[in-house]
Amino acid sequence: MIITSHLKTCLLLLFITICSFAQKSEKPNIIWVITDEHNFRTLGCYRDLMEPEQAKQWGDKVVETPNLDWLANNGALFTSMYAASPVCSPSRASMFTGQYPQTVNMPVNNNVLNKSYPTIANVLNKEGYNTGYIGKWHLSGDAKPGWAPEVSHGFKDNRYMFNRGHWKVFGTEEDGTPFIAAKDKKGNPSYGMQGANKDSYSTDWLMDRAVDFIDKNKKQSFFCVVSLPEPHGPDAVRAPYNTMYKGVKFDMPRTFTEGRTEHSPKWRKPLGKNYNETKMQNMISTYFGSVKCIDDNIGKLINSLKERGILENTIIMFSSDHGDLLGEHNQINKGAPFEGSALIPFIIYHGKSIKPKTIVKQAVNNTDWMPTFLSMAGVKNLPKTAGKDLSQLIENPNLKTENNVTFSRIHKSWVAAITNRYKLIIDVSVKSQPWLIDTKKDPDELINHFGEPAYKDITKNLASKLKDYTIEQNDSFKDNKIFKQKLKKSLEY
Repeated sequence: MIITSHLKTCLLLLFITICSFAQKSEKPNIIWVITDEHNFRTLGCYRDLMEPEQAKQWGDKVVETPNLDWLANNGALFTSMYAASPVCSPSRASMFTGQYPQTVNMPVNNNVLNKSYPTIANVLNKEGYNTGYIGKWHLSGDAKPGWAPEVSHGFKDNRYMFNRGHWKVFGTEEDGTPFIAAKDKKGNPSYGMQGANKDSYSTDWLMDRAVDFIDKNKKQSFFCVVSLPEPHGPDAVRAPYNTMYKGVKFDMPRTFTEGRTEHSPKWRKPLGKNYNETKMQNMISTYFGSVKCIDDNIGKLINSLKERGILENTIIMFSSDHGDLLGEHNQINKGAPFEGSALIPFIIYHGKSIKPKTIVKQAVNNTDWMPTFLSMAGVKNLPKTAGKDLSQLIENPNLKTENNVTFSRIHKSWVAAITNRYKLIIDVSVKSQPWLIDTKKDPDELINHFGEPAYKDITKNLASKLKDYTIEQNDSFKDNKIFKQKLKKSLEY
């Protein structure tokens, strides 16, 4: 075969182009995509693992999520990933520090994260990573929006980090300075949708900034967080997503008519008359549209990594800070130990190390993220955290571990010990019993099995683990009189 000089030149140029895309470091890139208030049942890859009555809480019309499903089918999916605290700031504190929220001054929203605890960004900076944060942060007090917080907790590029708020429309000045594009009548930043399009709408705009970050750092190992404020309310999404599910007659969740009694626990907070089915229909329609927009942007992210030749060397994680009940148990949003609130979607992809279609069933929570990702990045001396390194579990989902219990809490309300089947929840309301939920026998989470003889050993074991947790993590529940009474009752059974 004779190769012409022209062909030789073309091959040389192709080789140079490929080399220019290649990263100098073998360390994996890490991209976290975090959504806000995201019900796991809106992801096709989760619905595929459930019985139809659980998968289709809102009827046969579902959100198709082919890009998130691709990540799950080519990576690992966790079926029992819980928020250490299913509310914004506390959950985010845990995911970035590997500590429980009470440890780092973040038991409730809008506190300031204790900077004496290292974040994953602090550690990865020392490992030679370029670190960046794009989107909602919610760990720097009351500032709203609070662009580029002065204390960045290790994120070198935090230009597009904003502290809090669920803004819908963003813009960028000529010098790259970001701003909230929608304004109210007084000219103040607004949650309005004026000017929302594929270039300015929150989900699109933030993902575009992430693609810019990837392009800038593609020759070195990088860690990039993309924190999307959707599908959290206020309920609004840009065209064409705003009409995709308009007019669909959604079912109300199976537990929508559940009521509260005087013996209900503190975490049971029914909606009341202000949330009728018409309002719920509109809310679900917009929520589904927001999820579809998120999935399309996950596709944009995957394609950007493919085009730059770095997909296989990039760990992509998709999750949320907490769920949204979307009418389940006649509640919305978060703050309850029910699956729709406390269980969060968690998908992790890494072409080089994770076997496709891996399913991890063991109960874990987002204090485990930091040690897991640091281990996957090859960090040798891991900082001490409350979390567990899950990398071996991802490699071997059937691995037998000594501790298959994780924990979740809401400050001054309830705390729970959780396995992949059972939940023992102790709240601090006076009249309620401890709650023991068996999600296998009762996936609707309507029955309290506490006190039943068949659950004696399960209850005592979870109560013992819960006692150990409150002491080891210095949880304020250990000093609460009502909690101690209920824990004693659970231990003695």
